[in-house]
Amino acid sequence: MILFFISGSFSALFAIIAELVAFSFLTPSGVGIDPWNLNNIGIPFSVILMTLAVVAVIEESLKFLVLARQTVRATEASTDWLRFVVFGIGFTVTEIAFASISSGNGSLIPIGAMAGLLVLHVLTAFLYGKAVGSRRNRLRLIYAVGILIHLSYDILLALA
Repeated sequence: MILFFISGSFSALFAIIAELVAFSFLTPSGVGIDPWNLNNIGIPFSVILMTLAVVAVIEESLKFLVLARQTVRATEASTDWLRFVVFGIGFTVTEIAFASISSGNGSLIPIGAMAGLLVLHVLTAFLYGKAVGSRRNRLRLIYAVGILIHLSYDILLALA
């Protein structure tokens, strides 16, 4: 069980690193993009949408790949829902910790955003885990649904 928490944490860490690398190529020099405060910095909505889509694809891709590998490796009860929940919690804890550290003043992100992140990452981890463990050929559909759920959450958060 702890392996799923650690895997969730590491996949979040690698997602954060991949996002920072992607943003270094996507954003103009000297412009920082804060995903918690996109609507107040004068960036066109199309750029905001592209940024949020990149975040969703990176995070969900790494989550899907790591969780799929862990689920295939788990020999007993590979469809155990609690493992997927623990993976999502590990992912969320790491993302919240990074967001709090990178805020500059060390303050936590709003509690509503934390709750939303928890629901988002647990839900998508659960969907991916069940899809990989079910042996049905719906992985692409579930992956696309996960990205759409993530993108929808990010858009709502950015526009709030």
